[in-house]
Parts: sequence; structure tokens; C-alpha cells
Amino acid sequence: MGLKLVVNNEEKKENTFPTCRHNCELFDSVTGQCGINDDINPDDPFVAARCAEMIYKDPSDDSVYVPPHTAKSYTKFTIIEDEFECEYEDESMFFELKGEKFNRVDSTYPLQPDYPSNRDDAVWYVSPDKEWGCWIINNSKKRFMAISNNEAKPGWAKKVYKSPYPLHNHKSSITLASRMAWYVDEDCYGQYVILANGSISMISSPKPENWRG
Repeated sequence: MGLKLVVNNEEKKENTFPTCRHNCELFDSVTGQCGINDDINPDDPFVAARCAEMIYKDPSDDSVYVPPHTAKSYTKFTIIEDEFECEYEDESMFFELKGEKFNRVDSTYPLQPDYPSNRDDAVWYVSPDKEWGCWIINNSKKRFMAISNNEAKPGWAKKVYKSPYPLHNHKSSITLASRMAWYVDEDCYGQYVILANGSISMISSPKPENWRG
């Protein structure tokens, strides 16, 4: 079975899927790369589906789906692929940000973040072993208790599960580590995202619209 991307439960032809190269104003046609993230594949619709920084070209064109990119709107995407967990949940799923200025000598990570979150709803979390840390953004209105790895209810992808804090290391590079956040949605499912200037820049696994937990 081949790869396909489904949006709003309506299967579209492959050439109508949004991509960085054809649909984003931030794509640099001279360098052939994204203006925000380094070393992406600009022709991969999965990259576009996970990106919250896209500025779409010609939104009046009905042949191209233009999703609203906010943290609560990731349910607009449905991603289906036989090997989804293997290919899109590796340690390199997040891309380095362009224009980063980072001094490894002065780094305070993981005990303290090297960058502010620029958000009022984010708190810094350090793992029990003090080996890694991340921001936590909890949009759930429900109260749920601390859990262990074998108690977390799995979600729509291997590394998406119900937990108020992450149970696994994001293993991001030191330049990205202080921008990583554990984002918990309104249904209590958490996953890693990247923060840039206070906004969610990249999400690891967009929630399928037809997924029912």
C-alpha cells in the first residue's frame, strides 16, 4: 500500500497536497530551502502537515487545501502511512532552526532553559534523572495524576500518549533542546513540539481527524 495524505477525510490527488516548495511563502526558490528550518525536504507533504509556520500562497485557489495553523487545529490533518511510526518518529523528526546563535559553554540546559518560552502557559520541566528537560504546555481542562511508562494510554502514534509530562527523552540537539515542549491537548494526549518566538513551530504527529481514542 502506498503513501497518502488525507485532509478533512476527503482523499485528494497527490499533486494537490500542500508542500513547502509549491505552497509556502517562506520557501526560498534560490537556495531551494525553507526560510525557517534547515535541511528539510520541501517536497514532502508530511513536513508541510507538521509545520505551523507556513504562510500559504494564493489562499483563494480552491485546488489547494489551506489549513488554519493553530495548536487546536492540528485535528484538521489526517496522515496515513503503513510505516508511519518507523519513518516519522525517529530522533531526527525535528529540524534545526535557521539563524540560531548558541554558546555551548554558557548553556544551563537541562536544569534551566537556554531560551525563554515567551509564553504565559509554559513551565520548565526537568526529568527525574536530570538528563534532559523541556517546556510543558497543558491545554487539558481535566486533572490527571502522575503515571509511569506502562500506565500511559497510547494515542494515534507511538510517542503520543496521555500524560501531563513526557515519559521519554526527546533527544533533540543541544541547540533545539531548550525550545522543545511537551504539548498536552484538550483530550490529555501529549506529544513533543518546537517553540519559536512563543508559538508552536513544529508538531511531531498531527492528530488524525478520524482518530477515536
